[in-house]
Amino acid sequence: MGQYFKAINLDKQEYLCPWCLCGGAKLIEWSLNPYGSVFPYLLRQSDCTGGGDLGGTVSQTIDLDAGDSISDLIAKTMTQEGKPMSLPSSAMAGRWAGDRIAMVGDYDSSGLYTVASNTYQNISGLLAEEYNRFMDVDEWKVQYDCCGSCRERESSE
Repeated sequence: MGQYFKAINLDKQEYLCPWCLCGGAKLIEWSLNPYGSVFPYLLRQSDCTGGGDLGGTVSQTIDLDAGDSISDLIAKTMTQEGKPMSLPSSAMAGRWAGDRIAMVGDYDSSGLYTVASNTYQNISGLLAEEYNRFMDVDEWKVQYDCCGSCRERESSE
């Protein structure tokens, strides 16, 4: 067995279900698997963009013209650095920045694991969809398949 964990946002009353993200729920499984990489995305805080960052809700791309040299590419890339950027309030990127976040185990005496599972919103599917558009590389994407207990809860609401 072992202790199972969910990532819980206490301020927004949201959580990530590791099983919906097609992974395991033990702390070591969160730490070793690709779906653990969603935390920098959720915790991102900036109102500007830069190379390797967001460009709105999609990853940045630079259009090259025929005959562009490497110095043209660098120049075009540099023009994107530090530009102001706003995201819609529904965006997952930066959604948890500044909030109280905890990895809560089902053995924890607070009972928060059960409270979150029964009353908080599972954002795993919304996060996977947006995160995968940002990553745009198949082996870096996270999988999503609503698990049985979350599906059961959603259907009873």
